[in-house]
Amino acid sequence: MNPLRHLVLAGIAVTSVLGALANADEPQRHALLIGASGYDEARIGPGVELLGPRNDVALMIRALRAYDVPDTNMLVLADGLDQTGIDFAAHGDPTRAEILAAFSAMLERANPGDEVLIYFSGHGSRQPQPEDAAEREANGFDEIFLPLDIGHWEGAQGDRQAGVQNALIDDEIGTFLEDLRARNVFVWLVVDTCHSGGANRSAGPGGEFRTRAVTEDLLGIPAEARIAAEQRAQATRSGTPSVRPESALSLGEGGFVAFYAAHSGQLALEGLMPKVGAAETRDNFGVMTFHIANGLLAGGVGSYRDLAYRVLSGYNDWGSRAPAPLFEGDLDRTLLGQGGALRSPQWHARFLARETTEIEAGYLEGVGEGAVFEIIVRDPDTQGPHPSFPGPYYVEAVEVGQTATRAVLTAFEGNEAARALPGRTAFMTARMVDPGVRLSLSVAIDPSEADLNAREQLATDALTRLGEANPETLIAPLDFREPGEPADVRIRVHDNAVWFLRSEADIVPTGRDRSARIAIDDTATIDALMSQIEGELQKLARVRNILNASSAFQGSNGLENLTFETFVWRATPPRLGPDARAADDWACSLPDPTQIPAEAVSLEELGTSELNALELSHCDIVYVRLTNTGDRPIDVTPLYIDSQAGIHRLPFLGTNASTRIEPGEQPRIVWAGLRTFDWTTGYPASAGLERLVLLAIEREEGAALPMDFGFLTQTSLSRSAGETASDAERSPLGQLMTMAAFGGSTTRSARARPALDTQAGSILFQWRLVPPGESEG
Repeated sequence: MNPLRHLVLAGIAVTSVLGALANADEPQRHALLIGASGYDEARIGPGVELLGPRNDVALMIRALRAYDVPDTNMLVLADGLDQTGIDFAAHGDPTRAEILAAFSAMLERANPGDEVLIYFSGHGSRQPQPEDAAEREANGFDEIFLPLDIGHWEGAQGDRQAGVQNALIDDEIGTFLEDLRARNVFVWLVVDTCHSGGANRSAGPGGEFRTRAVTEDLLGIPAEARIAAEQRAQATRSGTPSVRPESALSLGEGGFVAFYAAHSGQLALEGLMPKVGAAETRDNFGVMTFHIANGLLAGGVGSYRDLAYRVLSGYNDWGSRAPAPLFEGDLDRTLLGQGGALRSPQWHARFLARETTEIEAGYLEGVGEGAVFEIIVRDPDTQGPHPSFPGPYYVEAVEVGQTATRAVLTAFEGNEAARALPGRTAFMTARMVDPGVRLSLSVAIDPSEADLNAREQLATDALTRLGEANPETLIAPLDFREPGEPADVRIRVHDNAVWFLRSEADIVPTGRDRSARIAIDDTATIDALMSQIEGELQKLARVRNILNASSAFQGSNGLENLTFETFVWRATPPRLGPDARAADDWACSLPDPTQIPAEAVSLEELGTSELNALELSHCDIVYVRLTNTGDRPIDVTPLYIDSQAGIHRLPFLGTNASTRIEPGEQPRIVWAGLRTFDWTTGYPASAGLERLVLLAIEREEGAALPMDFGFLTQTSLSRSAGETASDAERSPLGQLMTMAAFGGSTTRSARARPALDTQAGSILFQWRLVPPGESEG
């Protein structure tokens, strides 16, 4: 099976390429960057032009330069690159002929031992496979990348060139990748595109985001050809199809790692990034590309897995309908051939005032509100620290732009804030010592509709009063934006309800995917509605903040002595009776309350990992087996976050409910039983992107009570002020999580470093819970 077999093509790709080494005889790092933006509406249809791919390519060039990849090792096909301001001239346009020529050129350039980044950004779609195709796709379709000169459907005559005119088929890309690997070349593939034939072309959230897919209708693929392909497809129910190449390459030949913007059947988005700041100060980027570049430019990532963690953390703001990136291959390989050394960038800092500096790094470099930098004053002769200004000088980011940050002096790690920065003549650099955790939730209220009825007008008035309230009187750190500005949550009054929109482009009024809402009844008052709306926003803020805080600890040293294995047990639906209220109207059961069932399958056997979002369904069960391989106790709290902002403490198998895992103890097993239908109430349960968070902290030998972060669950949110704090809450990790969940209106950011320094860590799993018969793939 080729590497792009189940790839979602159509968005923007972002990643970094391998930097050329000093000696020409040593392994080199190369990049082939392809970005297609200016699609011709006359050839395809209205609304197909993209703005992001050209910016994606420019951002990737910038990231690769930061890793010392020379311009001469980058082969770039991108239209409109000259409009981005990057000082790099493209080598051609991303047409089919030029892409194939670039494949040949890269095969000539790359030598055994080299590393090559292959990057695609643009539209993607799919087309039916010919009936006599040599390799059958399980879904009956070929994924395709759309070059600029894409045409329309020409039929399927058994030739791989047939189908959509000038389409680049997954098999062709796969053959190119295998040819590189056969030469013992390591390949990093990044594809930021969609593969979703039914994806609409409307604007996304807030009118600022759009999908990167062209529909099969626009490509002229007839319905009968699609139906025939689906009928030929193999009917399978798999969790997540693996895109890991299954070529016949022997061990020792070229490795492979891939980053895809979305799973098959999902949308990849592009839009104005980041989701903060005025529209005129931001540019269009592919969402995944933007977060890849953030991770590369910010530094501190040692492997492709570390970079994948950074990318995933960027998706925490998107809610349960967010696209789920897909990562495959040799993820533990050192990133860009760094040899284990972590890149720790330093940026120029300019004196603004006694306590204020401007740092030449911003959102594009992964800087966020609350980030802490150490300012180093340089000796102009030696370029080392200036002996007259030893510091330490720490500053905290208070205003972040695309490429610049205003920061003020602050206390940090037991050091009081310095009294003043050196004067204007000092040469200063800044290095990030704590990325911080953003805790404020941005909210935009959509303009009111015409002809509101009395109940809808009441809700509109309640929203107006809430938006104008003193922020310090609110129960959560809410940042209200003007209508149309980027925001984590958009609120709209419509059809006698207040709707809360996250990643969805518009209200989903009915069905299991219905958008979150508060129904407005005849007894509602402005004060009651304000309280209800504020309470729902607090739930969304709490979940997002806990995810952001947990993401800061993925892959940390606190997990070096905790190993985990993950298994999935799939339920077999029973024969339903005539009174069944839905396809999943049946009670779930635990197969064996003492151990993982023999029929459970590991993620490794499924060809995936905890990074990827499996597609699971009603009554499926996820098991995580945890083993303490060290010589000190480890406390682990399992928290389940559902698609409706609920937070639940999960149990362990067996009778031992303690979070403590002692050294040498038999493995402990966390289990999560999944539900898409509540059999007892007769109503559908949550569905969408859901997560399991394991909060772990290594303790001193003989530590008395186990730490349990169960206080973060929804049931404990109404804690009284006089309640005694536990050891878990007093710990650095507990303090961070408490700020995330209960910080109040003035707690807009928090620091991650203290908890990292105390051997804390987190493991995050995600899956997409889908009711039976509603598979996305």
